[in-house]
Amino acid sequence: MENRILIVDDEETNVKLIKGILARENYNIIGALSGSEALSMLAPNRPDLILLDVMMPEMDGFETCRKIKQN
Repeated sequence: MENRILIVDDEETNVKLIKGILARENYNIIGALSGSEALSMLAPNRPDLILLDVMMPEMDGFETCRKIKQN
C-alpha cells in the first residue's frame, strides 16, 4: 500500500522542505499552495494524511478542513 501525504501551505519553500524530508522515507508526497488547490486534489489522490497550514490567505486551514470534512 502506498502512503500518500498531501501538504498544504501557501509558502512554497515550506512545501518543498517537508516534501524533501518525507520523500526520503518513501512517501508519495503531493503539494498544494492553497486550500482550494488542495480540495481539487482530494478526489483523484485520496491522501492518507494531510499536513495543513492554518494561516493561509483566501481560505485558511480551518475552512479548508471544514470543506474536507463535508466530503
